[in-house]
Amino acid sequence: MNQDTDHRTWMKIILALYILKILQAEGPMHGNKLAEEVKRRSLSTIIPNPNALYPLLRILEERGYITGHWEHPSKRSKRAYSITEAGIEHIPSLQERVTNRFNQVQHTMNILRKDLLEADGGEPE
Repeated sequence: MNQDTDHRTWMKIILALYILKILQAEGPMHGNKLAEEVKRRSLSTIIPNPNALYPLLRILEERGYITGHWEHPSKRSKRAYSITEAGIEHIPSLQERVTNRFNQVQHTMNILRKDLLEADGGEPE
């Protein structure tokens, strides 16, 4: 797996965890509102692109972690998403994966910080 693919994969995993946790805490929500809530909670660190968000919502729905319902089925207007019991049960697994990845990244950053910025007695000012 190349670095770009690895980054995209991890961003999907992190976004999936955000979606499940938001739906668990807040209840049913439309895709646009989910995107706004992810942006707000992440302090704009993550700004979900609709081209990534909606395919991910479909994947989560296909896997049984969320359900989606059209507000007006005859019009295909807005789709509200809700977390399922399977989605709630999947959260700890995603949290463990994300925690392990964050720990790996932090370890790497500590090594690089020490070698590149502290080797001469401290970080540059």
